[in-house]
Amino acid sequence: MYLSEIQNLIDRFSRFPGIGPKTAQRFVFYLLRVWPEDLDGFIHDLKKLKSIRLCENCFNFSSQRICPICQDLKRDGSVITVIAEPQDLMAVEKTGEYKGVYHILGGLIDTVQNVGPENLKIKELLSRLKKPTVSEVIFALNSTIEGEGTMLYLVNLIRNDPLLGRIKLTRVARGLPLGSEIEYADEITLSEALKGRKII
Repeated sequence: MYLSEIQNLIDRFSRFPGIGPKTAQRFVFYLLRVWPEDLDGFIHDLKKLKSIRLCENCFNFSSQRICPICQDLKRDGSVITVIAEPQDLMAVEKTGEYKGVYHILGGLIDTVQNVGPENLKIKELLSRLKKPTVSEVIFALNSTIEGEGTMLYLVNLIRNDPLLGRIKLTRVARGLPLGSEIEYADEITLSEALKGRKII
């Protein structure tokens, strides 16, 4: 049996997605071997995570009330790409092709996991779309049952709102294979998918 300090940390790392007890154990023993300064740096960076919040506009992670992308006046605020998670935003940004802004839902509708529309940032999206400056919504959701279902739900909501009929609805092209996740797509595939987006 390990010391409680070691076991507690192994248990914490084991709760990370995709990390089992063996990998968690490796992490802890690595930390026990590093230089004290490296460990201090690691602890310092972990503590700084406490100051991270969600952008009040797009719900990206931010150290300020409004994230740098939403503050950037060079971005095209008339085009909003709807994505599920902040890591999807980073995947799209790496393409260097997209100059619009984002809206992060905070997940996908998933009845198996008890995630309904009320658990996502859908009301906030509809509120943003009522601004007359918005002309296009691009859906860049995972090509999964949950991603497709969420997109169809949102498309119906937008189309059935008389104030939002002016907005063009598009989706990233099928360069993304069915069942794939945005986060893991390479830049070239995502770039081509953005360029070849289709009207819904």
